[in-house]
Amino acid sequence: MTSKSSYVARVNQFDAIQFDKDILKILREQLFSTIQSLSPTILARFQPEFELLLQSAVWLGSIGKQFASFGQQLLLICYDKDELTRSRLCLHFLLTVLPKYAKDNAEQRLAGKEWVNTILSWTENTLLILSVVNFFRFLKSGKKPTLIDFLLGLDYITLHSSRRRDVGYSHITRELIWNGFMELLMVMLPLINYKKVQRNVKGFFSKHAEHVSSKSVAPVMDVHTVCAYCEDRPTLPHHIGCGHIFCYYCLEGNIMADQGFLCPLCGASAVKIMRLPVAD
Repeated sequence: MTSKSSYVARVNQFDAIQFDKDILKILREQLFSTIQSLSPTILARFQPEFELLLQSAVWLGSIGKQFASFGQQLLLICYDKDELTRSRLCLHFLLTVLPKYAKDNAEQRLAGKEWVNTILSWTENTLLILSVVNFFRFLKSGKKPTLIDFLLGLDYITLHSSRRRDVGYSHITRELIWNGFMELLMVMLPLINYKKVQRNVKGFFSKHAEHVSSKSVAPVMDVHTVCAYCEDRPTLPHHIGCGHIFCYYCLEGNIMADQGFLCPLCGASAVKIMRLPVAD
């Protein structure tokens, strides 16, 4: 048998409201991304209407059918059915769905009119002030957390009041472990010399490493010459005596990051950086 209680913790009421916002946000993102991929023009033109349909579907599937929003159902609370009459149910639907549609529709189609912007701004500020006043009233009384609930006189009730609420710490423990791991990575990653690791891995898997003599080879640059590192036209061409040409910044940057830098084409050591004379 399902037991009920008129007492609902304030934190449960706030959590239910936050859950409802998160659920609606997820559904909105999924719907808009799908429509955006099909036709961006339709989404831009009829976005207020799609928002209206989404909120209507969510309301009908939750409060309209179960007398409780999805967030309330997760926390085993709902509206008092004795207070939620048919007329109040219709008013709740209109006050929940229509204001945002009217605002979005006016902003999209009447944005160029100054009087519309003035009315919207005044209305938003008024509702914000009323919501703040209702918030402090809710903190004192513990009932009717939203302005709509206060205007319609709707209270929440708790289902399964005799059931003990078990607090699980698995989620908190998982978050603490993950945050600690992320902090460890933030400390350790800057200490790793990626250039050296890349050179060692590449040298380990290289199967055809050429034998390079210690004798310096003068490179020759022509119209087809590219940098041995970035494979682009060399900028300020330099070489390390192996016959391959580098950009100065490619060569100097790699040597600064890895003192044991080798030519990626022949494996020659960068003992000395030499500038390649270029004829005018």
